[in-house]
Amino acid sequence: MSAQPVPTPQSPLPEERGVLLARLVDGLDAQALWWLSGYTAGLAAHGFPPAVNGSAMASTSAAPQTATVLYGSQTGNAKRVAEHLARDIEASGRNVRLVRADALPPRELKNERLLYIVISTQGDGDPPDDARGLFEYLLGKRAPQLPELRYAVLGLGDSSYPQFNAIGRRLDERLAELGAQRLFDRGEADLDIETIATPWSRQALDSARDTGSAAAQRSTVVPLRTVHHATFERERPFAAELLANQRITARGSDKDIRHLELSLEGSGLHYEPGDALGIWPRNASALVDRVLETLDLDGEAAVTIGSETHPLRDWLVSRRELTRLSRPFVASHAANSADAGLNRLLAPEQAQSLSRLLGDYQVIDLLREFPAQWNADELVASLRPLTPRLYSIASSRKIVGDEAHLTVAHMN
Repeated sequence: MSAQPVPTPQSPLPEERGVLLARLVDGLDAQALWWLSGYTAGLAAHGFPPAVNGSAMASTSAAPQTATVLYGSQTGNAKRVAEHLARDIEASGRNVRLVRADALPPRELKNERLLYIVISTQGDGDPPDDARGLFEYLLGKRAPQLPELRYAVLGLGDSSYPQFNAIGRRLDERLAELGAQRLFDRGEADLDIETIATPWSRQALDSARDTGSAAAQRSTVVPLRTVHHATFERERPFAAELLANQRITARGSDKDIRHLELSLEGSGLHYEPGDALGIWPRNASALVDRVLETLDLDGEAAVTIGSETHPLRDWLVSRRELTRLSRPFVASHAANSADAGLNRLLAPEQAQSLSRLLGDYQVIDLLREFPAQWNADELVASLRPLTPRLYSIASSRKIVGDEAHLTVAHMN
C-alpha cells in the first residue's frame, strides 16, 4: 500500500515533504509518535542542527525546554499515570515527550534537563522488565554526573511486600547522588494508586509550569493528540458482555481452567499481544456477611470516606479489598487487638513470618484468629481500596475482532 500525505489542515509542508512525512510515521506505534513529537518540538524551539545525517537523527536527546515523562511499567499502571501527566503538561503549554524506560538510550540521560519518572516495583524489590537496563546503568559505574538535571520520582508498589517501592526509592536516591536536583519529595503509592499519584502529578504539573514561561513556548508546542485514548479506562470501566465461559480441563481434573470470551464492541478499547485486561471484582456476599458477623457490625450503617457516603455493606462488597491482606491493615489490627504475638510479627526481623501471613491469610482469617473491636468508619478507612484484577489476554484482535479472550483458573 502506498503512503499518502498526512492530512494536516493548512499544512506548511510542500506536497513532496508531506509524502515523506507519511512514510516516516507509517506503522509507528503511539510510543514512537510521542517521541517524534518531542524531538521535532525541540528542533523548532532551538533551530535545526547545521547538518542532519543518519547518526544525528538517531539521537533522542531532549531540548532543554522539553519535559520528559519516563515510565517503567509491568502491568500498565505506571504507564497510565505517566500518560495522564504528559497530557496535562502538554495542555499547560509546555513541550513534553513520553518515553518508556527501554526506549531511552541510557547515555542520553546527560542531555535531560527536566525529568519526571513514574516506575513500579515488582515482587520483592525488582524493577519492571522495561526498566531493567536503565536501572542497572544508573546504579553502575558508567552513570554520568547529572548536575543540570531537575527531576521527581513517583514509585508504585504493593506494601504487602517487604521491599515496598524499593525501585523508586533507589532511583530517587541515586539521581541525587549523581548531582541532580530533586524538584520535590518522592511519591510512594500503594495499590490505592490515585491517593498518592494525584497530588504528586499536581506537583509535577506545577513544577513544569514554573520551570519556564509557558506563554513563550506555546507557539512551539507540537500537539500530542494523535495518540488514541479510549473513552473507557480504569476509572470509567466498560461493562463488557460475557459471550462464553467454557471449562477446558477434563471433568476428572482437580483444576478448573476456564476459557472466557468478552465483547469489547463499542468500547473503543484496543490491545496488542502481551497486554492485560483489567476487571473490577466484587467480594462475595457470603464473605462480607462473615466479616460483619465476626465484628458484630451493621451492614446498613452509613460510612463516609472523603466525599463518598455508602452503607458499610456496599463499601465491603465493591470498594474495599477483603481477599488480600496488607501490612498496614495488620498493623492497625494488631494495635486494636493488643495481641503480643501479632505485634511481634511487625518487627523487622520477622519479615519472612509476616510475608507468610500476608500470603496465607485473608482479612476474615485475621479477624477470627486475633479478635479485636472495630467500628465501621475505622474498618473502611483501614482496608485497602479494591483494585482491578489484571488478566493476560489470550487472543489476537486480527482473529477475534472486538473481543478479548482470557484463560483463567477458577479457585475455590
